Amino acid sequence: MAIAKFAEPKAGVDLGSAQIVIDEQALDDYYQGLEINRPHGAHSAPSMVAANVDMATRMYFENDFGNLWLRQEWEFRSPLKPGARYEASGRSLDVYQRRDRSVILTETVLKDEDGDVAVVQRHHQSFVLDQSEGQVTLRDPSKKEGARTYSLPEGEPFCPIVRTISLEMCGSFFHGDRNYHTDKQASEELGFSDVVVGGKMTMSLIGELLDQRFGDAWKSSGKLLVKFTNIVWPNETVSVKGVLQGVNADDPTRRDIACWVEKEDGVIAVVAEGSLKL
Repeated sequence: MAIAKFAEPKAGVDLGSAQIVIDEQALDDYYQGLEINRPHGAHSAPSMVAANVDMATRMYFENDFGNLWLRQEWEFRSPLKPGARYEASGRSLDVYQRRDRSVILTETVLKDEDGDVAVVQRHHQSFVLDQSEGQVTLRDPSKKEGARTYSLPEGEPFCPIVRTISLEMCGSFFHGDRNYHTDKQASEELGFSDVVVGGKMTMSLIGELLDQRFGDAWKSSGKLLVKFTNIVWPNETVSVKGVLQGVNADDPTRRDIACWVEKEDGVIAVVAEGSLKL
């Protein structure tokens, strides 16, 4: 998908549309990249395969130095089907400031061949506009909310997923493309000291945790807010954990969930909270 960089991104811009097929290559890259055994005869695809058609890349600042995922919101309405064709449409919703970063909020809606909405995702991409060379300054993990100060939520625990994320895994997951999630030189050009393990990758491990625990109930009713609190670097080991909580306060037909990605040193890299119908 081509990137159209706008000097002054703004809200209300139509980002166009794109076609996506949940084909064998997309599924192979997902399973190989996350080192997951591909289930035989699965009638639905992994929920986070929908991230392959995130339209956020169609609106970037011209200066994309040090850009990072900030947040991702999800609404799943029907399971994605292997081999099926979908149409994605995108628009920009907002441009706002968060501390020293400028953030573009975009929305991507994925519809099936009948025109029914299958997935809605909203992407918050952050940029450092006052710097274009050198090394980007990253906040001390110990001073970040959601990092070491994250209070582990209570609830019925899921069986965790543990992975040591290699550069080879990153290459597979991102379809062999050269970018700052797969190539050190490309990462250094954007101000990072090493390859940045993509937010889509750690987020997909959370999605896989929920797919394994809840199956199509998650893929047809899940809502999730994902917050990226710290960078994961190649060869770091992460534990992806989650808990099933009580009845949702706003909708008694739903149950709350909480998930997080934790490094070996205890730093929390990603936190997520949401709900689903059970």
